[in-house]
Amino acid sequence: MKILRLEVPHWERFDGLIHGFLGRVSSQGRPSNAAFRLSSDNDDDAAVVKSNWCELKLGLGLRDISIITARQVHGNTVLKVSRGDGKLAGVGDGLMTDAPNLCVGVMAADCVPILFVEPARKIAAAVHAGWRGTAAGIAQRTVASMKEAYGIDPAALHVAMGPSIGPCCYEVGPEVAAQIAANWKEELKGAWRPNHEGKGRLDLRTLNEIQLLGAGIPGAQISKIGPCTACSVADFFSYRKEGKSGHQLSFVGWRR
Repeated sequence: MKILRLEVPHWERFDGLIHGFLGRVSSQGRPSNAAFRLSSDNDDDAAVVKSNWCELKLGLGLRDISIITARQVHGNTVLKVSRGDGKLAGVGDGLMTDAPNLCVGVMAADCVPILFVEPARKIAAAVHAGWRGTAAGIAQRTVASMKEAYGIDPAALHVAMGPSIGPCCYEVGPEVAAQIAANWKEELKGAWRPNHEGKGRLDLRTLNEIQLLGAGIPGAQISKIGPCTACSVADFFSYRKEGKSGHQLSFVGWRR
């Protein structure tokens, strides 16, 4: 099995941390550009999805680790995960946990995967932030949820944003900018490059970074990992570039 896995270089100092931003996954007998399905949302065969999960965990060396995801709906709901039963925690676009030997994960194919870690207390969260989730402030909602659930100090969080579509490839219309500006007018100025007919290029990672800074996370503890997905379809799925396609998994948790 061939797995493209990106990690945050300086997070290696966090003892027991498990994380990764995955790209395309290929295995024996599967075309290199085929989607390696980890969700049945596209009516994929449940038995195949289950088999893929088993194969992936073995390939990652995480056989004894639970990886929990959610049914994503481009919102700002953040779910608390306390145990590794099943695969889906519920409906939401963010998951957080302080449970040992458990990872929370999100799927993306252009949207921004965001991983949060609090290394002193071994708390983790994973977020899926498309433009709708970003407009709904899911990054800040996650910080607030972790503070409420675990009593964490936002300044203790380390955050990484993984491969996602960049402003080089992400042109959106004025209706998108208007919906974001309804809540983030000043923040949008640093992430919006208008061009013609009211359209512009949106930098989703920068917009989420600005929101994270506003939530109290130090800039030195925010990282951006990996390329634009639309520019790198050989390695990553891109809905904007390919249409209906697969998704890549991003995950984080602690081994104890």
